[in-house]
Amino acid sequence: MPVVSGGSPPTVYLHIGAPKSGTTFLQGLLWSNAQALSEAGVLLPGGSFGGQVQATRDLRQVEPEPDEPGPSWDGAWDGLADQIKESGHRVAVLSHEVLCAADAAAAGRAVASLAPCEVHVVYSARDLAGLLPSEWQEYVKHRYHFDFEHWLREVVDGPRDGGAAGWFWQVHDIPEVLGRWVPHVPPERVHVLTMPGPDAPRERLWERFAGLLGIDPAVADLTEARANTSLSWTETELLRRVNSAVDMDAPMWLYHRLVTEVLALKVLPGRGEDGRVPLPPERLAWADEKARELVESVRSAGYDVVGDLDELLPAGARQGESAASPEDAELLDAAAHTILGLLDRIAMLRGEIGTLRQERREQHRTALPKLMARHLSERNEAVWKMRVGYWHLVERLKGIEPTPGPEKETETETDSAPDDDEAGEAGTVLSRRARAR
Repeated sequence: MPVVSGGSPPTVYLHIGAPKSGTTFLQGLLWSNAQALSEAGVLLPGGSFGGQVQATRDLRQVEPEPDEPGPSWDGAWDGLADQIKESGHRVAVLSHEVLCAADAAAAGRAVASLAPCEVHVVYSARDLAGLLPSEWQEYVKHRYHFDFEHWLREVVDGPRDGGAAGWFWQVHDIPEVLGRWVPHVPPERVHVLTMPGPDAPRERLWERFAGLLGIDPAVADLTEARANTSLSWTETELLRRVNSAVDMDAPMWLYHRLVTEVLALKVLPGRGEDGRVPLPPERLAWADEKARELVESVRSAGYDVVGDLDELLPAGARQGESAASPEDAELLDAAAHTILGLLDRIAMLRGEIGTLRQERREQHRTALPKLMARHLSERNEAVWKMRVGYWHLVERLKGIEPTPGPEKETETETDSAPDDDEAGEAGTVLSRRARAR
């Protein structure tokens, strides 16, 4: 049972981003430990991360693409707000990184709809030397096909409202982002959560976030944490070339489902040579100056800092960063192993389809009462034991199975499913490269 707040409305923490600042790690940790957090008094409203995504789309009045599959998100935000207010939990957490792109009207609506709850805004921040390459990779994962230098010219040298700069500064200009929320939330309830450096223990970010919520970090099992895996420079360059070949008429929702979610997130990582994308040396001075400007804006605004603002200052070149862009030979090698990874997935999916077809054939051949008994036994140990005992009794009555003596135990059936095992082996035999890393 959740720890309730004694009748008072919960305190709401809106974790609004920013992208590429440990948000995926925190979200994975939150949702994989949802039950334990609920027992500690922390509600994750919406039922799933996808439910929170739907609510934030509704809040920001995002229009779906034509023919985009999936449920409508109309009314999702108000439904989530009602769930929070009626929950009885001590704390509620909503975490989605695109909330930092909400305009002033959406920010006002969010806070007003949660009244009388006390609302806090949490903004994760990261140093620019690490953020800029990571954000370019994220652009590439979302169909961008220009190289890193072209992207930097748009973001750093170009107008703030044009090209890639428009989105980047909308979510990463700290005073501008938080300035859209402070008319509705006082500065002392605006928290800037700094992302620890790459050499820090990965649990440190969670410890800071948990401390903000007022819970013991040990409530969550960190073995369930999932990070948003960064691609190497070779893998990013290969994906960029794939983007150049994608049909321009293909809808974005289809691109996300196939290229982003399958190729970029599941197949590509680990297929290319190691080496993160570095910020070019000639850009480091600008990054340092801009970072100090952002840090000073946080100090002067009086926001609560969770962590250390010095962690937002660029630290220069880092271990594992490649100094040169990948050669064609490296790209060809990565492409070959990526094809093998896709073949692995095809083999796995064919195995799953075969299993489903076999189950469907069995359902057509099996009487409904027997089918129901089988499904119940697969989900309930007591029903399973009764079914096995009945089977042995029938076998004995038929004279097929001898009655066990006092020293002989009755063996139970095992559901070995050899076809599934063979399909699983076929789905992993080709891809050795990523697992060896």
